[in-house]
Amino acid sequence: MKKSLIALAALAATTAFAQSSVTIWGIADAGLQSASQNGVTKTQLSSSGNASSQLGFKGTEDMGGGMTASFWLESGLTMDAPAAVNFARRQTLDLAGSLGAIRLGRDYTPTFWNHTVFDPFGTVGSGAGSNITGRGQNATTGARTSNGISYLYGYAANGGSSLGSGVYAQATYAPGEQLSTSATNKSGEYTGVRIGYANGPLNIALATAESINGALKDKETNIGASYELGYANVSAKYGTNNLKTAVAASGLIPAIAAAEYTWYSIGAKIPLGNGYIPVSYNNSKNNVDSKNANQFAVGYVYNFSKKTVAYGTYSKITNNNGANYGFNGGNSGFASGLAPTGNGTGYDIGLRTSF
Repeated sequence: MKKSLIALAALAATTAFAQSSVTIWGIADAGLQSASQNGVTKTQLSSSGNASSQLGFKGTEDMGGGMTASFWLESGLTMDAPAAVNFARRQTLDLAGSLGAIRLGRDYTPTFWNHTVFDPFGTVGSGAGSNITGRGQNATTGARTSNGISYLYGYAANGGSSLGSGVYAQATYAPGEQLSTSATNKSGEYTGVRIGYANGPLNIALATAESINGALKDKETNIGASYELGYANVSAKYGTNNLKTAVAASGLIPAIAAAEYTWYSIGAKIPLGNGYIPVSYNNSKNNVDSKNANQFAVGYVYNFSKKTVAYGTYSKITNNNGANYGFNGGNSGFASGLAPTGNGTGYDIGLRTSF
């Protein structure tokens, strides 16, 4: 009898573990970065020159009937200096089935995905397209939003940007969590949606959102696409960031005028040897005063293995008509102590590994 109970308990434990899984993963990226702008140069050890350094925990429980429950906790890491683990990158809970998933918590906004998915540099490092295309985004919800309530369709269970073939979508609402008696009781509220289609070599997505800032609404609309040609994966994106509330200067961070900013970018990942060449051109214009900037970036990523790469990047920003765009991807830009005025160049050389 005792042996039978022990066997039954062991079987129950085995079944429970078979229905659940927990994964610990991380990315460690460190490199030497040198950025120059308006005659001033700074060289530093950087973090996230090719991919965002991070530590994460995720788990999924198979509840049967095609239903799963999942959690995701993701913290940023700084390889050049210690920092607290705080899961500020993502912390979500999912309930998913055949009709899609409901996700609660802090995550990327629908409008941000097109910035990073269709950027050969993935919005990190000196070559990040967001150095240019991010001008005029709402600072609070440009990349992530807290308090999010999302519906996702066509995504892998508990996934990020990974998807299968066909239509995919993300709709996110984040309440501002203000008192109803406040004169600006909707301030901080975010509403966004992204709809895309992936099939074979083609991936295309359209996104739009509005973020309430006080009594005004900051709006963004963008579209991005990529196509695998075999000898290169080419990509392009276009959008408008309509900033209703001006942002005052703070230290080295420049003042951002309330205006509609129109931007576009083109890029490619070109296979070469045991790696690839990322290359991109980005342009942004203030439609009110015609201040504009462009960035050209090129690099090389060499694969030592499936998990470890070496990389190098060169980027050049050209400001026109008094524009003040700078390097703010990864650890560059304001973190480097450079005022974003005049023209600039940035270099990254580093190593990334994952586990």
